[in-house]
Amino acid sequence: MMLRLIKNWRGLLPALLCAATLFASTPAQAQQAAVAPEVSIRSVDSIALQGATAILDLTLNIRNTGGLALPLQKLRFQIQFNGLDVAQGVSTAPVTIAAQQQAQVPVQVEVNSATLLSLIATLPSDGTVRYMIQGTAEIGQTMLQIPFSHSGAVRLILQ
Repeated sequence: MMLRLIKNWRGLLPALLCAATLFASTPAQAQQAAVAPEVSIRSVDSIALQGATAILDLTLNIRNTGGLALPLQKLRFQIQFNGLDVAQGVSTAPVTIAAQQQAQVPVQVEVNSATLLSLIATLPSDGTVRYMIQGTAEIGQTMLQIPFSHSGAVRLILQ
């Protein structure tokens, strides 16, 4: 029983250190200690048309560029494909990312089918679209929200 408790504390140590730093700091220092994560779309894993809406299964890549573990509680984000607003989403699966490491988080978003079909009609032959993802990352239990923004390209997989 004691060994299990010690193992659990080891896993919590990075999050506890980050939380202690954030709680012991002024809001300005906490903002500085919690560096914005780099959030990008790693892949569009599937697209399913269901009447007036389409469901996109995405994998987000979240990179912690800071020097402390990053205990993410929630991500709120908006996505544009080729300049069109296509989706808003929330990832509520908590994940702690060690300093200078990254994690992949699966998310599902709903898109208006007409918007998606107009986008698909203009896709190049390789299916690549430019995207912009922006939003906020909620850090630990501090309610601190750090803005992020990233542009890139991703291939749409049509199924």
